[in-house]
Amino acid sequence: MADVTYEDGEMLFQKKDRAENFFVLKSGEVELFDPDTNKQIATLKPGASFGEQAILDGGVRAVSAKAKGEVTCIEISAEALRKLLSSSPGIIQPVFEAILLELYMHNDLRIKGYPFNK
Repeated sequence: MADVTYEDGEMLFQKKDRAENFFVLKSGEVELFDPDTNKQIATLKPGASFGEQAILDGGVRAVSAKAKGEVTCIEISAEALRKLLSSSPGIIQPVFEAILLELYMHNDLRIKGYPFNK
């Protein structure tokens, strides 16, 4: 787990990259977009978390993420988070995985263009 800073326009990850890290946005904004359609999916603000598929199933990124202005994130590797969860009391891991699954489904709906309350 480490704080990582990105400059304006710098890519945090690209669509189809291997999903290996989970992010918590500390400052700045991150734009999620589909480079194939050039469609903006969301602009994330401080406090947002993203990259949950790295924890849920590995896989690849469904969208690209780009810094809007200077951005600082807490970047957590999937391996480090799994180790932390496995050393936690029994209820923590299933609750955390349920929260990540809900985030994943919400983001998937957003990517597919379904309306939702902001």
